[in-house]
Amino acid sequence: MMLLELKIGLTMEVNYKSKIINSHFLKEKFSKSEDIQISPIIINEQIKIHLICVDGLVDSTILGRMVLNPIITEDRFNKAVLESEIINDLLNGKTFNPFVSITDDYNDMITATMCGMAAFIFDKEKKAVLFDLRAFEKRSVSEPQDEGVMKGAKDSFIEVLRTNTALIRRRLRTEELVIEHFKVGKLSKTDVAIAYINDIVDMNIVNDLRKNINKISIDNISTPAFLEEHLIKNKLSIFPQLMYTERPDRCSANLTEGKAAIIVDGLPFVYLAPCQFVMLMQSPDDYGNHFIIASFLRMIRYIAMILTLFLPSYYIATTTFQNQMLPVQLALSIQNSKVNVPFSSGFEVIGLLIAFEILIEASLRLPKTVGTAMSILGGLVVGQAAIEANLLSPTVVVIVSISGIAGFMMPNQDFSACLRVLRFALSILASIGGFFAIGIGFIFIITHLAGLESYGVSYLYPFVNNDKRNIQDTIFRFPIKYLRTRLSQGKENN
Repeated sequence: MMLLELKIGLTMEVNYKSKIINSHFLKEKFSKSEDIQISPIIINEQIKIHLICVDGLVDSTILGRMVLNPIITEDRFNKAVLESEIINDLLNGKTFNPFVSITDDYNDMITATMCGMAAFIFDKEKKAVLFDLRAFEKRSVSEPQDEGVMKGAKDSFIEVLRTNTALIRRRLRTEELVIEHFKVGKLSKTDVAIAYINDIVDMNIVNDLRKNINKISIDNISTPAFLEEHLIKNKLSIFPQLMYTERPDRCSANLTEGKAAIIVDGLPFVYLAPCQFVMLMQSPDDYGNHFIIASFLRMIRYIAMILTLFLPSYYIATTTFQNQMLPVQLALSIQNSKVNVPFSSGFEVIGLLIAFEILIEASLRLPKTVGTAMSILGGLVVGQAAIEANLLSPTVVVIVSISGIAGFMMPNQDFSACLRVLRFALSILASIGGFFAIGIGFIFIITHLAGLESYGVSYLYPFVNNDKRNIQDTIFRFPIKYLRTRLSQGKENN
């Protein structure tokens, strides 16, 4: 009986300590962590409080000059006889740091400390006063790596959430811009924010995002996929259902169109929802050039999408099943180039597509200087040697090269990767059934896209909408004065 009572008492003590802020428990908890600083501070020779912070996340100079110096030297603190008096002085601006708050929740205090705040522990009051003194090392705002433009801003998002929200606020100086914060990850407690313009966005989108974020139950958000797969509806679809951008100006433009942005601490880009097909084909340069030039380049982009998706399968189908669909001279030229090649057209194309993907992956994994040299070596020397050894026909090399280069024209890399997978699938279908199989694959793609939605908005919007005003910024970009309809909402700009 005594043993049972002892176990119950220990359990109650652990639960008590885990819920109530106490310096002794914190010292024991972090006794093996040398980067966690827990220092006692004696005020008026009778009040003992404790400072806890993480070395490397707190600006020690500001902490000493603006917080500790007033606490130790100011008369108002030295005259205090109760912890509550010191707490009131700290909260009422008696120090030189305005970013101060108070909590009596142990978990909130730990999370704030691990984020870079300094906490003053008051054992008798069982409370902690928090000062925001974060000053950890971070990458400076630099030029975008994947979304560079000739005419436009040269800044990009970085891995710090608060810097990213400031970049958005700098461009949208309206009181209607709302930025809601969440904690995601049982262990990482990663900061995640939703940004939207209150009087423009469809609140159903925001509510769905809130619900999906609150439902995330994982230990850590270490990669983008950990978050993406919890936020998208159709997890089996390879089409991107969230668009990412590393450009603050592009993010701000989409917010004014009724989109919502998901900002994650630790990721140098933001997600935009809902995502439609037309967004994936738009480039920031489209709005920096004359509308005729922008429309021409965008039309070339759509043609490149068709080429990268269907050119290899079209070649396989025509050379294997329907030779009569080619002009006579072209058909004879292709047949002459394949005379000494021992492989079928399907095997050639699929094999070269695999080699192309291997080359891309290898160049990404190697250092930049070595990767560039290897891509030149693989693309020119090895390809030429394969042709001379009669392992490949020159026509196949041209077809796959055009298809690969056309795929690189896609502004969104997630969409480009999706097209590469579909290119493989259509090539395999063409090897089996020719144009009949390609037709089945095409119907499946269109059917899938027609049924795909992103947060209540059709993926093919505005092509599936009867309002013709919504097509003014799709395949062609109309002059700016005609762009008066928001694609996601159909509301008029004011």
